[in-house]
Amino acid sequence: MKKQNTTASSGAPLKPVALPPLTGLPQVQAEAANAYAVFKLCIARAKNLIKIHQAAHGNQSRPEAYLADAHRAAVVLSVSALDAYVRTCCLERVRCIIADKNRELPTPLAGEIKKFLKDDQLLEAARKDDLLSRVDKAFRQDFERRAFQGVKNITDCLQLIGFDDVFHAVAVGESINEDNLKDDLNRFTKRRHAIAHQGDYDLSQNPPVENAIRKKDAEDCIKLITMIADAIHKLSGGLK
Repeated sequence: MKKQNTTASSGAPLKPVALPPLTGLPQVQAEAANAYAVFKLCIARAKNLIKIHQAAHGNQSRPEAYLADAHRAAVVLSVSALDAYVRTCCLERVRCIIADKNRELPTPLAGEIKKFLKDDQLLEAARKDDLLSRVDKAFRQDFERRAFQGVKNITDCLQLIGFDDVFHAVAVGESINEDNLKDDLNRFTKRRHAIAHQGDYDLSQNPPVENAIRKKDAEDCIKLITMIADAIHKLSGGLK
């Protein structure tokens, strides 16, 4: 990906926009260690598939064609790892925000909560002092039906926890071109869909033609996904 100009029109350098820190919430912040740690475990499995491919073909100059499925699986696992990270990170951060009674709710989050909990439910939550558990349950149920893959879905999700434009923030923080970042993620997301839903065949052909995949494709996907997750973790104020 190409480097981008990271200075504002005034000439001053642009800086990543970090989310406000959440303080005084040791219990909730301890729970937030899960999202990033689990992402690291998931992305390690994608890397293992590249090792499996290498171990299976050894020193052969031309490995068996079917071994390329390990690279396809690596792409699927990588995109899924980011999906899981965004989902879990958002759920954990929502809990932190709700628990911090001194913090103003991001407007998108407040709007989403109002969609889930109607006036009578909010009144009951206030009366029983269990808003946190009600909101958490509502979001978890909703998130079970949704996928957090591709630029738009991830952007919309992370707006709930204070990222106005997460990919702009990532691009500035990593000194890379924002358009290239988005194009690359969408390209790998579409490839994941083709693998998962079409067996990675071009179904417009008759008979269907298998799409080629290389080791570099899998490695580039893993590298991109890892960079995005690492950057979001950094920008979120270090919540693990």
